Amino acid sequence: MRPLGLPASVAAGLLVAAPLHAQSDFERFEVVTEAMNALMNQAFIQVAPDLEGRMPAPEWDEPLRAAYRCMYDGFVDEVGEAPVGDMITAMENSLPDLTPQDMLGGENPVDNPEGLSDERALEIVSDCQVMEVFEQRMVESGAMEILTQQ
Repeated sequence: MRPLGLPASVAAGLLVAAPLHAQSDFERFEVVTEAMNALMNQAFIQVAPDLEGRMPAPEWDEPLRAAYRCMYDGFVDEVGEAPVGDMITAMENSLPDLTPQDMLGGENPVDNPEGLSDERALEIVSDCQVMEVFEQRMVESGAMEILTQQ
């Protein structure tokens, strides 16, 4: 395990992503959300060890990419590219200190882009079906069945 508890593949992905200035904000968003997805998977496994090997991969598949693209574009449409880029930078900066437990704490580890209310952010996430895609991935991996039996 790496210092953050990230699998070697995720840690390597973060290193390969550098230099971040050479990537689009959306590509940076993908890298950082995959790292956060890995932390969330670890958090679920700590709570329910039977989930080991049953959590969906933290990497984006096409449905997740489409949902996140919709969300990203919705955020940009609402507040512009600079605040969304700043949010992504804050997400990247938060990674070294995040733990799996932080992901289950009920609080978002990163604030919305400047100018985007929680209510509007939730509307965009809902409209883009981000949570539905995550739920479907949990069903497909078998994790949802395990969670419902807990």
